[in-house]
Amino acid sequence: MANQQRSTASRRGNPPAGRKSAPKRRHLRLSGWMFILAVMVYDELLLHLWTVREGGFARLAVVVLFALSCGGLLGLLVSFLPPRLGKYTAVGISLVMAVLYMMEYFLHDSFQTFMSLTVVAAGAGGVATDFAGTVLRLMGTNWWRIGLILAPIGFYAFCVRAKRQKKAASARVALLTAVLYALTMLVVWLIPGYRDGLTTAFSFDGAVRDYGLNVALALDVTKDADVGFNDLETTEPPLQTPTDEATVPQEHETQASEAPTEPPVVYLPQTLPIDFAALAESESNSDVAKLHSYVASQTPAMTNAYTGLFKGKNLILITAEAFTGAWLDPELTPTLWRMAHEGIEFTDYYQPLWAAGTTGGEYSNVVGLVPGSGQCMKESYQQDFFLTIGNQLQKLGYSSAAYHNNSYTYYDRHKTHTLLGYDEFIGMGNGMEEGVRDVWPQSDQEMIDFTIPKHLDAQPFSLYYMSVSGHSEYSRGGNAQSSKNYDAVSHLDCSEAIKCYMAANLDLEYAMASLVRQLEEAGIADDTVIVIGSDHYPYGLDQSDTWGTSESYLSELFGQECNSRFVRDQNTLIIWSGSIEDMDIVVDTPTSSLDILPTLSNLFGVAYDSRLLIGRDVFSDATPLVFWPDYSWKTDKGTYDSSTRRFTSADGLGISDSYVSNISAQVGNKLTYSKAVQTTDYFNYVVAALEE
Repeated sequence: MANQQRSTASRRGNPPAGRKSAPKRRHLRLSGWMFILAVMVYDELLLHLWTVREGGFARLAVVVLFALSCGGLLGLLVSFLPPRLGKYTAVGISLVMAVLYMMEYFLHDSFQTFMSLTVVAAGAGGVATDFAGTVLRLMGTNWWRIGLILAPIGFYAFCVRAKRQKKAASARVALLTAVLYALTMLVVWLIPGYRDGLTTAFSFDGAVRDYGLNVALALDVTKDADVGFNDLETTEPPLQTPTDEATVPQEHETQASEAPTEPPVVYLPQTLPIDFAALAESESNSDVAKLHSYVASQTPAMTNAYTGLFKGKNLILITAEAFTGAWLDPELTPTLWRMAHEGIEFTDYYQPLWAAGTTGGEYSNVVGLVPGSGQCMKESYQQDFFLTIGNQLQKLGYSSAAYHNNSYTYYDRHKTHTLLGYDEFIGMGNGMEEGVRDVWPQSDQEMIDFTIPKHLDAQPFSLYYMSVSGHSEYSRGGNAQSSKNYDAVSHLDCSEAIKCYMAANLDLEYAMASLVRQLEEAGIADDTVIVIGSDHYPYGLDQSDTWGTSESYLSELFGQECNSRFVRDQNTLIIWSGSIEDMDIVVDTPTSSLDILPTLSNLFGVAYDSRLLIGRDVFSDATPLVFWPDYSWKTDKGTYDSSTRRFTSADGLGISDSYVSNISAQVGNKLTYSKAVQTTDYFNYVVAALEE
C-alpha cells in the first residue's frame, strides 16, 4: 500500500514521503512589446548622452516620451504574435534600431550633424571605399559603445523566456501608446515654438536633437511629399523699426538732384521672359504649380553698378575642402591674404553646415540652392541646372573643365559635373593620377600645376576645382600635406592639431601662389577671376573619435569661443581678379554660399532670373539673409537661434515680433523651394517654358 502511495505521488509530481522537494526553477519572462518599449528609451538616452550637449530637462522629457510612444507602436505589432515569434521579432526590430542609432552616433562624431537615410545612402559607396580604414578604426575604438547598445538585446535573446500574451494585451498596448503620444504632444505644444520642428521648421538634425531619432526618421519620410509655402504678412518684411529712420536714401536723392547734368542710370529687373503666374494656372502637376506661383511672387533683383564688371573674363571657381579664413596671415599665407583683402572683401560671410557635408557645400556653391538630400548632386542626372555659372558661360562659347584631386567617382562626380557646365571632369582614376601623387590627401598644388597650363592658351575658359588637401584628419601621420608642410608652421605657438590643420591648408596657399604666378606670367591675371568658397567648417578639429581629437580646437583656431553656429560657420569668400585690386570693394552685410551664384551671374553679366535662386546678388538691394538647415538665420538686423527660439538684435535695435516671424517664414519657404526643385525636377519645366 505504501509503495502504491509513493508511486501515485511520483506520478502527480509530488515528492515521496520523507523527501524534501527540489526548489522550482524560475525563468525571467518578458513580453516582446515591453522589451521594445524599454529598449527604445535606452537607445535614445544613449544617443543623446553621447552626442547632444545642449538642452535641458524639457527636451530630454520630450525625447523619452516620444521614444515610449514609438516603442508602444512597435510593441503593438509584436503583441499580436505568438510569444516565441513575438520575442524574436522584437529582437530583430531592436537590432535594426541599434544599427541605426550607432550609425547616427558615428555620423555625428565625424561630421557634427545627424544625417537622414537618403544622405547616408548617397555617400555610402564612397565611404566604404575611400574611408574604410577610418570606419574600421572608429568601430574599434568604440567597441564599448557597440557592446553597450547591443547588451540588452543579447540578454533578452538568450537569457529571457517569451511571456505569453494575454488576450487583452494588444488593447492595453494600444491604449498605452495613445496616452503616451497624447501626453507627448501636450508637452510639445506647451513649449512656445517647440512644435514648429514637427511641422513648418523640420530639419533632420534638429528633429533628432529635439524629439529623438525615431521621430526624425518618420518625419523625414512624410516631409518629402510636402510642398507648402508659408504665407507672409507683407510681401517684404520691414527693414526699419519706427525708431530707425531711413535717412540714407534721402541723402542719395539730394546728391542726385545736385548733379542734373549726369544722365540717369536705368536699372532693369534680372528676369527671363517667363510668365510664371500663367504657368501656375495651366500646370496640371500641383507641386510644380505651387513652385511657379512661389517664383511669380518673388521680387526680382535689379541690375546695378557692378553688373557686367567681369563680362568676358575667365573664371576659376574653387570649392576648398574645410577651408576657413580664420587662419589667414599676410606672412604665412601671402597669396590667400592678398586675394581675400585686395579682391572683393567679404567681412560677414558664412558657409552653413548643410546636412550633406562636402557634397552639400559644393552644391550650395555651384547650384545656389540648399541641398535637400544626399542625392542633391546626383539629381542633376535628370535636372537641367541651366542657371549654374558653368552652364551660362559654356553657352557663351567658353572652354571648360572640372577637376578633383581625389577619386573621380566619389559622389558620382564623373556623372554630375559635366552636366553643371563643364566639358570634362578629371579626377584620380581617369587622368589626374598622371600629374598628382596618390597619397592621402592629395596635393592641391600638384593639381593646379598639372591642369592650369592646359588652359592658358584657350581663352575664355571656365574651370571648376574641388580641392582635397585640407581634408581631416589633422596629424602628421594621417595627412600627407600636414607632414609635407609641417616645417612652415612648426615654430607657431599653438596646439599640434592646429599646426597640422594649417600645414594641410598651406597646400592650397601654395596652389594659389602658383596659379596667380602663372596667370601673371601669361599676362591674363587682369582677365581672370578666381573664386574660392569652402564646403564646410573644419569639423575635423572638433572633438571626435573619428578624427582622433580628444577635445575641440575650434575656439583656438577662431580666436574666440566657438559656442554657436554663427561663430562656427563664419568663413571667408574670395572673389579676386587682378583688374579690381585698386577698387576697394567691401561687402559688409551678412552673406552666404547661396549668394555666390547670383552674385557671379550679375558680375559676369549673364542673363538669369533672380527669382529662381534663393540667394541674392550681394550688390543688389535685396535683404541680406543667411540661414541654416535648422531654420536659424541672420540678417543685418540680428540673429535668430532656432535651438533657443531667441532673436538677438544687432546694435540693440528694437525689432518687432512680426519681423522675426516674417523672416522665419521666408527661410521656411526658401528651404521648401530648394527641396521641391530637386524632388520635382522643377528646372526642367522652366527650360521647357523658355523653349516654347
